[in-house]
Amino acid sequence: MKKFWLMILLYTPFTHALESDAAYEFSAGVGHQYAGVLGAQFSYKSDVTKYYGSLGLYGAAVGFETTFAANPKHTWGIVIGVEPFMSEDGYLFGVYNYHFEGFANDGFVIGAGIGVSRQDEYGFFGDNKNIESKTVMTLNLGYKF
Repeated sequence: MKKFWLMILLYTPFTHALESDAAYEFSAGVGHQYAGVLGAQFSYKSDVTKYYGSLGLYGAAVGFETTFAANPKHTWGIVIGVEPFMSEDGYLFGVYNYHFEGFANDGFVIGAGIGVSRQDEYGFFGDNKNIESKTVMTLNLGYKF
């Protein structure tokens, strides 16, 4: 299932390559959308949707985010990634974000999500091959430049 979503996330930006309102955006923050503890996010963005890749101190993630039609300050999306401390075998979250200055503008973003994290029973330093899946929540805080 992860491979399917990863293919969709990697393919979709190319289907929008001819959009005249498309741009690139850089942001930094903490949380799973920023690949863990502290990370940077590089995204391809239109007026209502963005597709991004994130690299953090200890992880990596890809995802997409799109606005609600009624209010461009509110967005929802999906993020898939890995980080060695709580989800060394991957995570998948559905996320909601609030953009203080609006989706199209620079500024602070705060968000939350719920999803699944997969981790070896003994974590980063052990390999027991006994993988646990847990339902977890995430909190994200970032700034768009």
